[in-house]
Parts: sequence; structure tokens; C-alpha cells
Amino acid sequence: MKNLVNDIISIFYPKTVTPVLVRTGLSHREIASLQAVGVTTVSWATSMEELNNAFVKKALDAGAAGYHITNVESHKPGKEDQHVMAATATFYHINHKAAYD
Repeated sequence: MKNLVNDIISIFYPKTVTPVLVRTGLSHREIASLQAVGVTTVSWATSMEELNNAFVKKALDAGAAGYHITNVESHKPGKEDQHVMAATATFYHINHKAAYD
């Protein structure tokens, strides 16, 4: 019940998200202009390091400047002993209009 209440409250009081940057050399203005533009998932990682590496690769492939991981889950698929992790990440791109105007 507490989680449900927190989820509902978070709709009205959004948290500030600081994405993990995958591009170097960004100015303070470019970082301040970052905006969420897309979401992706990974559902096959066996460790947090592998999960993070997968999101870094996906962010770079998408031309994103950063990403933020949410909704991390772990489960054992079928009869296998290895835990599998799944998560969602939001990609952040530079809002060029805000960064350069």
C-alpha cells in the first residue's frame, strides 16, 4: 500500500533526475538542456555491470547524451541457476534550441 501511495504522490511531485552522461565534453548549458526523448529495455543481463554496459551501448547507438535506469527486476528463468535482470532506461538528448539560443 505504501508503494502505491508513493507512486501516486510521485505523479504530482516529480523527482529531479540526473542522467548518467555517455558523451564527454558537454558544456553546462548542454547538460542543463537535456531532455528525455526515448525509452528502451534490456531483459537478458546477468549482472548490474552487464545491464549498465548494455544501456551505455544502446545510448551511444541512439546518439543520446545520457540515460537513466529505472524498474530493475531480477528473476530466475525456468530451471536455470543464473538470475536474469531486466530494466528500463530513458534516453536523454541535448535540446539544441535551449542549449544554443
